[in-house]
Amino acid sequence: MILFCLIASVAVGSFARPASDGGEVVICGKVLNRDFYPNEREFRLSLSYFSGQDICYTTPLRDDGSFFFRFPLCDALCEVSLANYAPRLYVSAGDSLYLQIDFKDLLHPVVKGSRAALNQGMQHFVGEGYYLPDYYYAEDVRASGEAFDKAVEKGYEERKQRRADFLTRYSPGDDVAKLTERMLLADYCAERFRYAREHLRQILIEKRMDWKQEMAGYEALLPEVNALLSDEVITSAHFRLLYHLNFYLQYRRYAVGDESFTDMDLVDEQQGNMLSQFLLANMLGNSLVHNDTVDFTAARPKYDALVQVPVLRHAVDLLYRRTMEYLQHPEGYSRYLLYGDASDSEAEQYMAPLRSLIDKHRGKVVYIDFWGVHCPPCLAEIEPMKKLRARYSTDDVVIISICGSGKRADYERILQRFSLRDTAIESLFLEDWVDSSNWSKIRKHLDIDGIPYFLLVNKEGVIVNYGSMVRPSWPQTPVQIDRLIAK
Repeated sequence: MILFCLIASVAVGSFARPASDGGEVVICGKVLNRDFYPNEREFRLSLSYFSGQDICYTTPLRDDGSFFFRFPLCDALCEVSLANYAPRLYVSAGDSLYLQIDFKDLLHPVVKGSRAALNQGMQHFVGEGYYLPDYYYAEDVRASGEAFDKAVEKGYEERKQRRADFLTRYSPGDDVAKLTERMLLADYCAERFRYAREHLRQILIEKRMDWKQEMAGYEALLPEVNALLSDEVITSAHFRLLYHLNFYLQYRRYAVGDESFTDMDLVDEQQGNMLSQFLLANMLGNSLVHNDTVDFTAARPKYDALVQVPVLRHAVDLLYRRTMEYLQHPEGYSRYLLYGDASDSEAEQYMAPLRSLIDKHRGKVVYIDFWGVHCPPCLAEIEPMKKLRARYSTDDVVIISICGSGKRADYERILQRFSLRDTAIESLFLEDWVDSSNWSKIRKHLDIDGIPYFLLVNKEGVIVNYGSMVRPSWPQTPVQIDRLIAK
């Protein structure tokens, strides 16, 4: 999936600007006492958005302590985060911010420029302990809803009191007061639905039939959630709420006996509500970060008609253009995956085993599967992979299966169970390929956060697709392989 960050100073020139963009934002600044953290060489800025759909920019921290970001953004006010140093900044197209960050006093960054009062106020609220986004409870999901409700209401009241103390001390503008109020409400709803999703899941495991009664209070909260999603600023708190709510809605479908629903069914279920826009944007974004543009193309008319929230359109359009840029011109990012860049001078060395594996089969299409013996989704792809192997001549396509987890004895049993030794699939056990230390580095560099994970490589040794989407059972996989063979 495309999770790589763009170099901020060239971001606008590297990719076409999404149609919904209003312009550019500049965030620059100066670091004081840089020698206090001498190894800090790079700053990372990200747009608050759905988990796993990273839209981020990186820029070097220069020798004089200065840094500079320039990136496209929509006209609406959006939340961005400068990792570790300014966790919440609020900007829209045309804005320019200047930050002064003291490495000896990280809790008090100075903000100047556009919306300086709003941003400085939010830095005080977030950085000085007035804001507690996470609720921590020891209650098991089997505990009563009444006990949880009592605990979360107490936590919410404590957070509102902290906010009141902040307002008394700093007397910020109405924009800060409103934004902090909505953030606390979004955090509160997120915690409610975090519990609801886990409690409903437990009810399903226990095969109880009383779920509607126990979930009634959470169902009654949905209109308030839709009102939150109409807010002028959609913050990380809103997206955290959506993360838990999405799971809750899925478990609710299971609870009524619908085990064949699709993500689009969840969208249609919320027709007429703001929530439907977010569910559709999340669904399309998930497919795009897995290098799949098929779902987006099919749903494009619905997306254009339904999704109107500016930050959603900005993000989805940008993810689509990044995905298309990679799929049409994969050479640059493929080189990064195989060799690294200046920020990781060791990558060329620890990625050598993968390069050797690919180089050995130059002139052929190479398809690599990383899997594990205790991974049901991995095992489910073995028969489709055998069919994929039977479809192509070994003169055209090489299929390599690398078991990256589990004991050798279990690995051998899997090979025997699926008769993999009787196929032309090249099966490798991890220890026969690389040691565990090197594998950890390869896995991190490729951003393998789950398995199965696949690489599709053309005849010239360029990685043209990667991630979990390009699996053997995906109808587009043979289509892409056919295209590569024909070239």
